[in-house]
Amino acid sequence: MRTVDDLRWRWLDELRHVVTRPGMWAAGGREMETVARTLLGNLCFLDERDQEYEDVREELRRYGQVGVQGPFSTRFGTEHSCVDEVASVFAEQFHRLGYLTVDRTLEAPEWGELISQVRDRFDGRDVRRGEVEATYGRPSLVIGKRVLCYASAGSAGWVFFDCFAESRAAYVPGDGCYEYSADEDPLVRDVRIPADDFESGLILTLYGKVLRWGPGWWIHHPQADASPTTQAIAAQLRGIEAGDPSISLRDCPH
Repeated sequence: MRTVDDLRWRWLDELRHVVTRPGMWAAGGREMETVARTLLGNLCFLDERDQEYEDVREELRRYGQVGVQGPFSTRFGTEHSCVDEVASVFAEQFHRLGYLTVDRTLEAPEWGELISQVRDRFDGRDVRRGEVEATYGRPSLVIGKRVLCYASAGSAGWVFFDCFAESRAAYVPGDGCYEYSADEDPLVRDVRIPADDFESGLILTLYGKVLRWGPGWWIHHPQADASPTTQAIAAQLRGIEAGDPSISLRDCPH
């Protein structure tokens, strides 16, 4: 008969696969959250860490009433596109409780450099995954091949770089079909840093702003360092939109 230790090691082995290849375990963010919560609850129950499990649940409430997947799906589309991001949130909690080991943690000087410079380096700029690794070194953990996680050696938390690779279709002359390929060095969509709430800790790259608000993102969400000319044009376009009766009609209930 298998022992409690056998069960524990089985769950820990499963955990490593869940956080590195979440797409094999869940088709959507909500399903990923169920898988991760169940696994975390089982491990904490086995180790009599009920209060710590409740603390994690309390910590995750900052993502909102619809769960961890909520902010991601609201800002970037359907919940099917945020499996890796949801897994990354739980990976941090598993690591904090000692259930997950990572390849590397950042000591205070490395962590301080990352946190102090990340907003200036990424906010409203296009950066590729390769540039992140060249700047900050090997990630602590890579989730689903596109979320790079950097863990502090202390209790400061994690920083996540969410990359997003779009598939490209090109017609193949003579074959009568399309050939699909993915970017091998995808752009970073956003960076998530420790904060009291999701929005405060979210840094959008230029690509991320376009994904969230479309090409006209700068009209309603101009950057702080935008030129006076850009700000003036954005203000003028907002005024035109406000005076367009078709905009108000579009918001009326039918």
